[in-house]
Amino acid sequence: MSTIDKIPAFWRRRSLRFWLATGMLMSLAPIFTFALTGYFLYHGTIIQPLVEVASKQRHILQPVQSIQMSLWDVSESVVDFAIDGEDRHKIAYQQQVHQIDDNLEKLSVAMEDQEFDISNINEAQDEWRELVTLSNTILSGESIRVNAIVGEDIEEFELLINRLAHQLGTVHDIVRIRNEKTHQQALASLTLSEYLAGAGLVISIICSLLGVVVINRSLVSSMDQLASGSMRFSDGDREHQVEVHIPRELANVADAFNQMMKQIREQEDTLERMAITDGLTGLYNRREFDRLLGEEVRRAERYGKSVSLIIGDIDHFKTFNDSYGHQAGDEAIRSVGQTLSENLREADKACRFGGEEFVIILPECDAEAARQVAERVRNAVEARIFHIDGERTAQVTISLGVATSAGNSDTPETLLKRADLALYKAKEHGRNRVKTGRLIHQDERTS
Repeated sequence: MSTIDKIPAFWRRRSLRFWLATGMLMSLAPIFTFALTGYFLYHGTIIQPLVEVASKQRHILQPVQSIQMSLWDVSESVVDFAIDGEDRHKIAYQQQVHQIDDNLEKLSVAMEDQEFDISNINEAQDEWRELVTLSNTILSGESIRVNAIVGEDIEEFELLINRLAHQLGTVHDIVRIRNEKTHQQALASLTLSEYLAGAGLVISIICSLLGVVVINRSLVSSMDQLASGSMRFSDGDREHQVEVHIPRELANVADAFNQMMKQIREQEDTLERMAITDGLTGLYNRREFDRLLGEEVRRAERYGKSVSLIIGDIDHFKTFNDSYGHQAGDEAIRSVGQTLSENLREADKACRFGGEEFVIILPECDAEAARQVAERVRNAVEARIFHIDGERTAQVTISLGVATSAGNSDTPETLLKRADLALYKAKEHGRNRVKTGRLIHQDERTS
């Protein structure tokens, strides 16, 4: 039994992607372990103690802020009572005094625990007791409207309020400065530890993902691209390019495959071109002419346009062939074909009809324009001098018949027949000329 046969079937069925990803994850497992362990260790030994210190210091600032807010409430209750003498202000005042007493006690305890200088808070407590005494005097008397002396007490009361508020502000500033330094240190440590732990975890995850992505991209995806390219090519997609860059070996395979597809496309293009063009002139051949003419006639009928057809025949070609030889005859045919290509629009289609005959399809061209094109071609052919055997020169002329479609009354066959009759008329009248064909009546088309 071979080593492979000893491996369970489950593992033998695993894909290359599975094995590569498993190996990568196994290699990165220590990084995950280190990141998680470091995070919890750092959080327990550094972050949590700093958070506790910050929490203790907040026990000082919160009472100070609460006392400052309550002082203004006390001031409001006392002054309002002095104005209107309503008992509800006394009730509110008693609640506020109770809150301030509690917060002063909390503040004193917290400052002692944090080893602050409590001389300022002791002075604040003395001023508070003096303020409470004066407040009770005001609240036990009459309103300003009844007793004007109360107004003097209110002025003293406001002075004491301001002094106590200033004293608490001094305490607040002392604690705030110390707290700010502690908080900055705590936050810096907290931020650093969080960043370090988070960065370690993120880097571990990124490394793992990058490893999987690299493996997938470099091997699995590249092979998938090759397989997909082969399938698309077999389905007839000749323009698809296989894009593989890594690894180098598969990139070489992709380049070879693309080169092979390029050669096949070129060969197919050559065969397609050979199937629709004449080998001697490079013009469209008779088969392609039949297809193009039918297509243009149908288009002209659909859109209400005209299409013209020119058919030409080299004059006295048999005599020329007998005099100069068949190679010279081929050269004459090539010369005429080149002349046609040089004197037509891009939309026009020149074809070799057979032997020394040529046809030209002129889309969206009326009779007069078609006749002008034919005359231009005739003049160009007559003026062209071509060489025979590299020494002798020769010229030929051409007779041309022109026919233009008449809407729904024309078919490719009738249009060709009218052009052919016009060509015959041009030959009858001495050759090297252009004649235009007449419409064929219904009885002529069916005869």
